Amino acid sequence: SVPPPVVLEKVLIDDQVRSLNQELTVKPGANRLEFQYAGLSFVAPRKVEYRYQLQGFDRNWIEAGTRRAAFYTNLPPGRYRFRVLAANNDGVWNTTGASFDLRLLPHYYQTYWFYAALALASLLLGYLAYRWRVRQVEAQWGAVLAERGRLAREIHDTLAQGFVGISVQLELVARLLVSSREAAAEHLDQARALVRASLTEARTSIWDLRSAGAAAEDLPTRLSKSCTRITSSSTAKVYHQVKGTYRPVQRKIEEELLRIGQEAVVNAVRHAAATRIDVQLIYEGARVSLQVEDDGCGFQPSPDSAGPEGHFGIRGMQERAGQIDAALVLESTPGGGTRVLVEAPLA
Repeated sequence: SVPPPVVLEKVLIDDQVRSLNQELTVKPGANRLEFQYAGLSFVAPRKVEYRYQLQGFDRNWIEAGTRRAAFYTNLPPGRYRFRVLAANNDGVWNTTGASFDLRLLPHYYQTYWFYAALALASLLLGYLAYRWRVRQVEAQWGAVLAERGRLAREIHDTLAQGFVGISVQLELVARLLVSSREAAAEHLDQARALVRASLTEARTSIWDLRSAGAAAEDLPTRLSKSCTRITSSSTAKVYHQVKGTYRPVQRKIEEELLRIGQEAVVNAVRHAAATRIDVQLIYEGARVSLQVEDDGCGFQPSPDSAGPEGHFGIRGMQERAGQIDAALVLESTPGGGTRVLVEAPLA
């Protein structure tokens, strides 16, 4: 009726005997654990039976029979307590048994802080992916808006201006039909020429194509021809001047400067009723400047430098200057004329 005492004889970690005096701390990477135990019975030692449990891993007691060792492999990190009970040949169990505490340390990738860092990194990557997608969509939408703005400016600077010139010529034709058919026919021919030039310029601007003649001409020549064409049907005189040493200009900068100059001359003819327009193209250092000054009626610029409602010429010039990182200055006073100055880098 006396239960046999049971003792834990050895604990082996990867076949290395470890001390039983205190709680055992096992470093990461241990794969095999072995617990050797013994029940003391002098009547029938070979008939002593055992059961053991590794608390924290085993859910139930494991019946070991007469086997005197327990083996565990690849345990997850954590705290464990090994317990073993023994019974004599008459089936009397020692319910207290022997126990031993141990702790298996985790690898860094098995720690809570690592999981937290991984979750944080996943959230960060997800946020970065979201921001990247948002920036991509914004860039695409910005490109669409920029293209719409470019087309609006091109239509304004080509078709709109061309239609104005055609309208002026047709008005003159209507007035001269009765009094002078020859003069009316001359203005009608000019209107036809304006129609052809406007269509050609519109196609070139919208589809971003240039004819062989335009590609071979430099900026001063193109600017001079354009200003002469714009003022051909008015009483305004345009004077051209190039200062400094001429240097080639990038196509984008050349196109925007040409459009800004055209717009300034058109405004001087249409709105300012100018009689003299001075156009200066100045090359100095790494910059090129375009100045258009007239002696027209002038106007009082608004704080945002926007034109009258329904007119987008000034706004178009500002947008074009922004496209080439240029500085645009607009000076005008009622009765004192208008001065438009744009300074752009050569590249």
